[in-house]
Amino acid sequence: MKTANLHSWLLPCLLGGLTLAAPTFAQDEDTPYTYPDEEESEKKSSSRRRTQDEDSPYAYPDEENPERAQKRRRRQEEDTAEDFRRAAEGDEEEQGYERMSRLDDPNTGVAFEVLGGAMFLSSPRGQLVGDLLPAVGGRFTWEYGRLLGSEALREALWFDVRYTYAGQREGTKLIVGDRQLHYATIAPAYELTFGESSDYGAYAQVGGGFVYERTTLEVGGKLTPLDGTQLLIQYGVGLRGRTKLSLESNVRLAWRVELMRFRRGYQDDTFVGASLGTAF
Repeated sequence: MKTANLHSWLLPCLLGGLTLAAPTFAQDEDTPYTYPDEEESEKKSSSRRRTQDEDSPYAYPDEENPERAQKRRRRQEEDTAEDFRRAAEGDEEEQGYERMSRLDDPNTGVAFEVLGGAMFLSSPRGQLVGDLLPAVGGRFTWEYGRLLGSEALREALWFDVRYTYAGQREGTKLIVGDRQLHYATIAPAYELTFGESSDYGAYAQVGGGFVYERTTLEVGGKLTPLDGTQLLIQYGVGLRGRTKLSLESNVRLAWRVELMRFRRGYQDDTFVGASLGTAF
């Protein structure tokens, strides 16, 4: 009776032992047994690493699908190029960019110059060229285009406040004539530079002002003065430059060569000359 009971328990025990031992034999000798919870954790971690690698710009090429890896790199390059393109096209507010022109060129756009040349007065007798008088003067220049916030107009728009003097004294021992002309004008100008960031350019200018003329006639020691004021229109063309003197300072050498006319009444006085000064 005891033997029968022993055999009846032995068979179920053997079958149960083989069932439990099957997962153990399925593992390698050096690989520990993996529980179900650990398998799920490893799957989630592997999936997370794969997602991060795909989104990273430094991800290695996908060996299983090289075409997908190439498309991903191309898309990242296009996104980077698009950022720089928007910045170059002036969409700085959207991306938070700021123009640095005022920091790169902190000049105030102000210049002071002395000028000299020749003034050809209009002939009252209708001749092509009238009296030739030496002329000197000075001017103050301000680049008001800096206030408009436009790079194209920053140094292209400016105006002059100008004073020019021309005079002549001639005659004989008995009769002497002394003629003096004082020109005062304000004239805006537009300059076309010789390049995108050039300090040299050609300009056209139109403005207005007045001329004060004083003539004194001396006959036998007796003086007869005659003076008057006329409105005038100033117009002309010229070449303008602002040569930088040193790399450490923004003080520049301002110079100009110009052909300018002053229309007073029905007469046109022509000035041909140059100017030299300092720009800040």
